[in-house]
Amino acid sequence: MVWLRAVATAILAGVIAQLILFPAGALAGIPLSVRVSAAVFGFLAFLAVKRSVFAGVLAGEAALLVGGFLFAH
Repeated sequence: MVWLRAVATAILAGVIAQLILFPAGALAGIPLSVRVSAAVFGFLAFLAVKRSVFAGVLAGEAALLVGGFLFAH
């Protein structure tokens, strides 16, 4: 079970990195600084909530939505 969670987390990290560095569609209109800040915020939430991947993804998505509304072109 630990191995499965590690693989799932690694895949999620790869997808997130690809979305931050090479965005497509509407995400491309959000500045890089907002995308990176949302990822950092999600990581800090992950650490703060007993290493909960769900909490980290939820917090990062919320930060991305707020940043997108405030700073999108």
